[in-house]
Order: sequence, then structure tokens, then C-alpha cells
Amino acid sequence: MATIDTNWDVIVIGSGLGGLTSAARMAKAGLRVLVLEQHVFPGGYAHHFLRKVKGTDIVYDFDVALHQTGNLTPGRSMHKILTELGVLERIGLNRFDIAYRTRGPAHDLQIPADAGDYEKLLCQTYPEHASGVRDLFASLRRIDESDAGAPSLEAMQSMGLSLQEFVESHVRDERIAAIFATLWGYLGLVPSKVSAFMYAMMWTSYHFGGCFYVKGGGQALSNAFVSVIEENRGKVLLNTEVTQIITENGRAVAVETARRGTFRAPVVVSNASAPLTFHRLLDDAALGREDCERVDSLPLACSIHQAYVGIRGNAFELGLRDRGGFFNPTYDMDAEWDTVERGDYRASGWLMGNHDLADPGHAPGGRSILHVATIANGALWVDLDEATYREKKRALEEYLIDRLAEAIPDVRDRIEVCETGTPYTMMRYSWNPSGSIYGYAYTPTSHSIFRPQPRTSIPGLYLAGAWTVPGAGFGGTMLSGYNTAKLVFEDIEGRPRDQA
Repeated sequence: MATIDTNWDVIVIGSGLGGLTSAARMAKAGLRVLVLEQHVFPGGYAHHFLRKVKGTDIVYDFDVALHQTGNLTPGRSMHKILTELGVLERIGLNRFDIAYRTRGPAHDLQIPADAGDYEKLLCQTYPEHASGVRDLFASLRRIDESDAGAPSLEAMQSMGLSLQEFVESHVRDERIAAIFATLWGYLGLVPSKVSAFMYAMMWTSYHFGGCFYVKGGGQALSNAFVSVIEENRGKVLLNTEVTQIITENGRAVAVETARRGTFRAPVVVSNASAPLTFHRLLDDAALGREDCERVDSLPLACSIHQAYVGIRGNAFELGLRDRGGFFNPTYDMDAEWDTVERGDYRASGWLMGNHDLADPGHAPGGRSILHVATIANGALWVDLDEATYREKKRALEEYLIDRLAEAIPDVRDRIEVCETGTPYTMMRYSWNPSGSIYGYAYTPTSHSIFRPQPRTSIPGLYLAGAWTVPGAGFGGTMLSGYNTAKLVFEDIEGRPRDQA
């Protein structure tokens, strides 16, 4: 094992996008930054995994999480951040005119990425509600002013509302409400439960900020961050599990690892989950008592069921013509949430797509990469005995493949690789409680500003990622890491700092 310096300016625990963004910003500002990652790939949920077809040299490269991302048009927040950090120049982008397909009991629409085109589609499809639709989109435009800086007045007014309350203040039609709320799975709560503010932030990022896929997927984005860090005297160490955050005189000063010993730094940024940080990693739990009042009081977000499938043949020609399609069996979203809570995925909606349409040429020649997923209650997959778990996972996989068979009837005959992920899978790789994929739930009282603050009560210890402000998703975690770095600069220099 190669030797490495044991003293750094900053140590970042975990290489999710929050950790990588904070590390890249600090490294470019001249700090020596060490990122420690337990996995063999960087990126957290923004990484890929490889599966070889038995008996061949054919390898499928599956993107764990990225379906699409936004705010990457010039002038938008993510474009500015990735440009400043030197990441944008290292990646390629595919931009889409169609954001997604949405299908329900009485609708089946291809949703334009452009907000103006989307508004026209709804007005033409439901002319009797055109006035309400226009009011809704006008409100979203005012909320979108927040992307330029501080939250707009309209955004502030939406902070305490549910998405359902927000939509009903403009238009009352279950079809339009369901169409507009199609992306609720990206936040993990149905309209009556999810924050209107956070949904609007996510929605506007796509429909005002552009709908994109990073060429090469989430791993290409993560690798670009790693390059920036290491070209600026930093280091990303993989397969290096942090087992403890060491404090001295009440201050974070070092971390202990399972295989590489101790590394010291006056600043430690945890990209691990907030519960893990304070309850398992911190060497003196009493120091985090003040932080834990919030860490332990907020509800956990959902988890997910997923199948990653590699098949022989061109999926588009075979019938799966959606890059991303959302299929909901009912307009009663609360009833659907009940199915999620009790684990009845057979009665829930699902997302499926043809990855070839997101990243052409990424699949092996003559083959296609497909994905299908449903939202899950992670608590139902914890503490199962091995036999029960395997049977439950087998039944889930069969169901998910059945969904793909609706588009490609002979899909089972074409499958070369199938990897199914459960909430337990998410928990095992991320260490997130119950396999949460969004940190805390996005309710009107647990989103963004209600999450644990990035500057903890323990000097030298900071948080970055989904569990702190502003929250999860590619855009949310990168913004979190960017802002955490700013706080580190302020504390090091003893004054506010606007630029790295």
C-alpha cells in the first residue's frame, strides 16, 4: 500500500457529490484536501457499476442514479458552479427537448422540457382549465427568480405549503395535478406530503434551466470532480473506510480509518449521513448533543426498488421508446402512498426507461441498457433473515421485469444481465438509515432550511450532502458542498468570503 501524507488542511468523509463539490472548491482555493471513500468508485449515488455477461467479454456499465439533471444552461446556478470549479469543461452534455413521458388513467403525454411549450400543451389539452394553468406557470416563473440568488417572495410563500396546496391554489383538476406532479418520485413524497418549495425548485431546474444528461453518466461527473481535486494538490482515496472522527478539546482534528490509520486536519467535512456522523463516527457523542436535537427529529426519506437490465437488441426498435416514463395507475396519490408504506409495490406507480436514449453508444454493441424503479419504504427491508430477503428480492425482480415486458414482450428472452437493488442494497452501499435515497423526507417542515446546518456545533466539523441544506439530488448536493466550502473559508479567514 502506497504511503500518503497524514496531515492535511481538510479531510472530507465520503465522495458523494456534496463531498466532491466541497473538496473541489476548497482545493481550487489552495487548501490541501483529502477525500476518503469506503467504496471502490467515487461518487456515492453518482457512480456506475460494471457487470460482465457470463462466458463473454461483454461488459455493461450501469448508471446508479442519474436520469436527468438541470440548471446547466448558461447563467443558471449549476452552470455557474461547475464552470467556476473547472468541472463543466471536463464533461459533455446531452440536452433533451422532451423531459419525460407521463401516463395515468386518463392521460398519456410527452412533456416538453421547455416551460413555455409545456404550458401550451396543458392549455391545449385542457382548454377549460387554461386560465388556471397560466396562473400556475406564472407563479413558477416568479419562484424561479430564486435561482439568481436569495429566494423570491413567491418562493418564500411556498415554503410552508404542500405541493397539493400550491397546485390547488391555481387549478383544480386531478389530471392536471397528477401531470404536474409527475416528478414527485424524484423527491420521494406524494403531493399532499411533499414541500411545494422543494418541488418547485426541482421542477424549475428542468423546465427553466434545461434538461440534460451527462455523457458517460454520473460516474463521468464524479470523475471530473476527482480530476479537479487531484490537479490542485488534493487526493481522493478509495476503499478507505472512516471509522471515527477524532476530537481534542471539543474540536474535530482527525479521522481514523479501517486500513490506513489516522489522518489529521483542522477541518473535517462529513458527506456521510447526519445520523451516522453523530451516532457512529463522532468519538464523543456528547459533543453532538445540540446537533442531534435536529438530526434525530426529522423523518427519513423513502428508499427505492430498482432493476438495471442489459438486453440483446435495440430497445427503441423493440418497443421501449421512452428515455424516462412515469406510469401511475391512479390519480389518488394518497392511496398510492399507502401502497408504498405497506410495501405493496404491485399497486404503485413506476418509472422505466431506455438508457440508450439518454447516452447513445454507452451500451455494448447491438445491446441496450434499461432501468425500472418504484419508490419503497426502506424500513420493510431492514433486519430480514437471508432466506426471506432473497425470496422477497426475487419476487420484486420478477415484478420489475414484468413492467419492462409491457414495452418489450420478449424482454426475458433477451436479458443478459439483471441486477436488482433493494432498500437493503441502498443501505449497504451508502450506510444511509433504511436505505434512504434523499436523506430526510421533503415535507413542508423538514426540507432545506429545516435540515441540520452545514456548520455543526463542534468546531472544525461540517456537513455536506443530502442531509443538510438544501437537500438531495445532484443539484442539491452539489450546491450543499459548494456552500459548505464557503463556510469553511469564512471560519478559516475569520470573515465572510463570497468567492473561492
